[in-house]
Amino acid sequence: MSDTIEIRTLTSVEDCRRVQVVQDLVWGGGHGDTMSIHVLVTQSKSGGLLQGAFVDRGAEDTEGMVGFSFGWPAFGYDAAGERMLQFRSHIMGVLPAWHGRGIGLRLKLSQREELLSQGWTNWVSWTFDPLQRVNGRLNISRLGGISSTYLRNVYGEMTDSLNAGMPTDRFQVDWYLDSPRVRRALNADRPTQECPTGSLQRARTRSSGDSHPRAPLGPPPPPDGRPYALPLPDNVDSLRRAGGTLLFDWRYFVRQAAESCLGAGYALVGCTLIESEWHYIFEMQD
Repeated sequence: MSDTIEIRTLTSVEDCRRVQVVQDLVWGGGHGDTMSIHVLVTQSKSGGLLQGAFVDRGAEDTEGMVGFSFGWPAFGYDAAGERMLQFRSHIMGVLPAWHGRGIGLRLKLSQREELLSQGWTNWVSWTFDPLQRVNGRLNISRLGGISSTYLRNVYGEMTDSLNAGMPTDRFQVDWYLDSPRVRRALNADRPTQECPTGSLQRARTRSSGDSHPRAPLGPPPPPDGRPYALPLPDNVDSLRRAGGTLLFDWRYFVRQAAESCLGAGYALVGCTLIESEWHYIFEMQD
């Protein structure tokens, strides 16, 4: 795609309306969760950071805007329980027709650059759905984020097309902007996709036939101290189309394994291919 991607910081009412349109197109309109204009405008002019991705030939409905990210200053707690300033990166969305073109990465890199230039925090945090493998790949492997927190049904019941019908479980990502881990991830041309399997402990899946998505195989094993590989579904849409309990089976399978690992002192540190299946990689932390 030859279009030039431009990331702009947004403050105007007109740009905030474009953000609303993109949000409705990404998550499905009419669900009642669209961010209000007054919140977007007030936050963007009061320390929040609202950024939009524009292309020369973007969607007509959004006057060239094909993605956005939004967050604001907040407080979090470090490992010792001390309250610290952080930036809460609340939401990012890219129009479906523009997926796979690095726009989400560009938005996050622009966010990082702006926050580093401001200099008031090195810590950014956000959440993502553990079943959304593409988001996990970006957040953990490509950006160098890490997660040691799993949140059950954190937003309660949601009715948009991406979340309807299942508990809103989330990983919390911690992104330390100038850390060695983040710098290594960002300096790599592309993170390694295939992972060696010799030293891994692995949870397993089973095939449900050629026309059906894979399913979890039994309860996931408890972690035994080795790096732990947790398989992921190919995509959530295929689980919805399959019907039955498969979507919930995957939600509870990933929940059980993730909570078991994190409770044993592991952290989520990777998202990689193992024998043609995507897996999260958990490793014990010091």
